[in-house]
Amino acid sequence: MSEKNFKLKKDIKLKDKSRIDYIFKQGLKKPQKVSVIYYVESDSFKFLITFKRKLLNSVKRNKFKRIIKEFIRLNRHYLKKIDCAVLLVKIPPSKIHLLKELEFLIQNENFK
Repeated sequence: MSEKNFKLKKDIKLKDKSRIDYIFKQGLKKPQKVSVIYYVESDSFKFLITFKRKLLNSVKRNKFKRIIKEFIRLNRHYLKKIDCAVLLVKIPPSKIHLLKELEFLIQNENFK
């Protein structure tokens, strides 16, 4: 199998600057221990990953980005219809801790 089949599609990345500003200023906020998720209702799921300034070096930032992207790729059929920005404000103690916080993005009714 080609590795290409497992990539995250580019159409779910949030790139519109005005939409990003709207999410941070007008959107709802879900504060957690390690991250804060800003979100607004949408027709489909789109996301942005960002970090508190000077939190981590680039190697660790990219590692956490890969973890978040993989979570989104594996759960893409269960994600809420929101545009969201995931802001990491502290260093996660573990990958599992970070993934538990990301479970907010999944629709709960699909797991009954």
